[in-house]
Amino acid sequence: MRPNHFSLIVAFLVLTETALASTTWYVNGVGGSDSNNCTSSTTACKTIGHAISLAMSGDSIMVAAATYLENLNIRKALKIRGSGTNATILPKNADLPVVQVATHVVLSKLIISQGKNSGVLNSGTLIMNDSVISHNSGQPHYGISFGGGIYNVGVLTINNSMISANGASGGGGIYSRGTATINSSTLTGNSGTVGAGIFSQFGAPLVFNDSTITENIGDVGGGVTGGTTVISSSTISGNSAANGGGIANAVVTFRNSIVANNKGGNCYNSTPTSKGYNLSSDDTCNFNKVGDLNNTDPELGPLKNNGGPTMTMALEPGSPAIDGGNPNGCTDGYGHLLKTDQRGVPRPDREDTAGCDIGAYERQSD
Repeated sequence: MRPNHFSLIVAFLVLTETALASTTWYVNGVGGSDSNNCTSSTTACKTIGHAISLAMSGDSIMVAAATYLENLNIRKALKIRGSGTNATILPKNADLPVVQVATHVVLSKLIISQGKNSGVLNSGTLIMNDSVISHNSGQPHYGISFGGGIYNVGVLTINNSMISANGASGGGGIYSRGTATINSSTLTGNSGTVGAGIFSQFGAPLVFNDSTITENIGDVGGGVTGGTTVISSSTISGNSAANGGGIANAVVTFRNSIVANNKGGNCYNSTPTSKGYNLSSDDTCNFNKVGDLNNTDPELGPLKNNGGPTMTMALEPGSPAIDGGNPNGCTDGYGHLLKTDQRGVPRPDREDTAGCDIGAYERQSD
């Protein structure tokens, strides 16, 4: 009998749709139970780890507000979404990172805190959205430690997140030997001997867009140390180190960015390249392209909640950074036009037809 090609095609499509179907699993650390089927909010698991064990690659896990005492080892392509700042993961075993990622994972709206062997260890492809990584310490290696908040040897993207109050010898906030892109995020209050905010080693690529790096304290490189770094429309201010409070030992490209008021010098033992419209409060960065300003006070406000998902440093009235950016518009490290600032408000502001402010913050009334 001749095969029915139409039936074969339909069967193939059904099998394909089945293969592509994904399941959403639910976790509730207060009212859930790991004996539930975990397929609805009323029959939720109690632990995130149990939901991961049930899930298949491509599935999603919804995590309700609670404190979860767990170490997660994620080896499936999953999306794990918390309920915001009330979904907190703390380590059950201090000898392990709080979260380990070995494949393609998206983590959103979570707090990861108090890890003694890194908050997050990423050897896969990790996208982190709207999250807080805080009060973690680094992985020990021969008497020193690396990557307090995040230890990255894979591909890391951080969006709208806060990396704060973490500590390690190298890379108190983030240690990276992979690729790291940080968008609309804040690194603050981290500490370390080298690269208190972030330490990107062995020339590893690092990109900052619309981000703030402030109040990090180290010996070499309070803000950023090492790496092949591109910094666009960002603010690096108020960090401190004996050598290079802002930037140290980095091959770095700046555009539309502020590097200011860093104790130990804004740029130390680095090779900064300007793409224009940068501002430095001292002469250590040697900015020399169109729109650049050296030895200029940007007149920044304190780090605080100025709206948006992360804390920012506002431009005070009369700041030379206001409307001091590229008149053709601010762009990111890949040359794409930035239409919002770190807070998500319009860039340029509504009263301007072109251009933008220098730094991570776009003032909405000049």
